[in-house]
Amino acid sequence: MNQPKTTLFILILSFPLILLNFNQTAYAAMGKGPVQKLARGLTHFIASPFQLPKEVIETTGEAETIWLAPWKGMSEGIGKGFYQWGRQGISGLVDIFTFWTPAGRDWDPIFESASLFPKT
Repeated sequence: MNQPKTTLFILILSFPLILLNFNQTAYAAMGKGPVQKLARGLTHFIASPFQLPKEVIETTGEAETIWLAPWKGMSEGIGKGFYQWGRQGISGLVDIFTFWTPAGRDWDPIFESASLFPKT
């Protein structure tokens, strides 16, 4: 199979990160650092499309009249969903491309992302 090629490919991709020699121990007590920022960025970027259906479901449930619920959920919910999708996706990309630096925010994200689980 392709096991040796896959292993070699992974080693080649991870070798530059080893050379950067991040000082992760200085941030271990705080739970913040470049590795956490990279992981948060990947999570934000990958999870951002799921904000669209979450917002549609949440907005539909917030409708005061039952006959208006589908319309409100699809119109307002889609708008909110695209906004959250873009906001979280851009935040993820910024964290991915600047993970090696605190960027003046002490390793914090641009914003605290919304939960993917609808409010009950």
